Amino acid sequence: MKGGDGRDGRPLQPDAYDELQNLSGEPLPSPRSVFGEGSRWNGDTSGADVILEKCYRNSRPLLATAHALGFGIYRGPDPGGGGGVLQMFDDPRLWEDVGYRTGGGQLPAGAQATLRRTRETSPEFLETHSPVDDLIRFQRFDDARQQGERVAREIARNLDSDQLQHDDIVVINPDPRTARENLGPIRAQLLDLGIRSHMAGVDSSRDTFFRSGSVVFSGIHRAKGNEAAMVYIVNAQDCWYSPFNLASIRNRLFSAITRSKAWVRVCGTGDRMARLVEEYETLKGNDFELRFRYPTEDELARMRIVHRDMTAEEGELVGGHQSNLSKLIDDLEAGRVYAEDLEGVTERLRTLLAVREGPSRK
Repeated sequence: MKGGDGRDGRPLQPDAYDELQNLSGEPLPSPRSVFGEGSRWNGDTSGADVILEKCYRNSRPLLATAHALGFGIYRGPDPGGGGGVLQMFDDPRLWEDVGYRTGGGQLPAGAQATLRRTRETSPEFLETHSPVDDLIRFQRFDDARQQGERVAREIARNLDSDQLQHDDIVVINPDPRTARENLGPIRAQLLDLGIRSHMAGVDSSRDTFFRSGSVVFSGIHRAKGNEAAMVYIVNAQDCWYSPFNLASIRNRLFSAITRSKAWVRVCGTGDRMARLVEEYETLKGNDFELRFRYPTEDELARMRIVHRDMTAEEGELVGGHQSNLSKLIDDLEAGRVYAEDLEGVTERLRTLLAVREGPSRK
């Protein structure tokens, strides 16, 4: 639980109690139950693990970007009719404990919030070393081939001109199901350039991530717990929207971005990547402050339901019901079916929906 030492001897911010690194979608226990009554939550740090609010590993812009995308702070309308914040800490005090300052103290439910990282919680040595547009770069490509060619060329430049070593670089595909398929063509392009690479846990043992003289490619689960100076995230468009499990999918993007100790390149294709770029540009235009309306308890409860993790079978079940309801609405509008034909069913449905309009289920 305690933060380890960085190469310069300073403590790193730990991954302990980091809800967005939880890729399973299961909620974490409260800070008190994790850290105990003797933690900093009641002002006493003696004999207990603490949350380290100062982050040396990730720069201020990079960490704010990861949080903004992970929580959906600047998320626009999506095909499912949603948009905006999609998950949130249950306890607003946790924002202070991970290094944000509110400016106004409290974060009342339903009120506008502005969260910012300060020099005290995010030392500026990385920002003063490199401009923001070098630390973070979002890149949209027309297709996967164009994306792969650019990533391969950039890696070659990192090794030839930027004085990076092979084990300073990691390439991450956020979706673990498609990692081998999607990363294979980029590895082939690197090989054409004379650059060796390996797939973590596939071309190497389960315990080996980095390998001397070889660039590591990884799915998000293998990458978690490892860091590199330069991180390339490919196919990030897959994280913009999904009808199911969106919170966990956004968590993958958060985890991938925070693997970087210096530079990150978030790459993707098509219109969905363009929408993700828009989110980042809004954040950047706000000087990497998180500005949003803090959700109420009922809204938080609804988020947990709407964006909960589902198995493939559960997703198919919900998707099937949505399709059937959509067809029923079309038939009602077209006069092929009449409301009177469904009196018994509609009354039951009306009762269930009325219950759901009250306090959401836990």
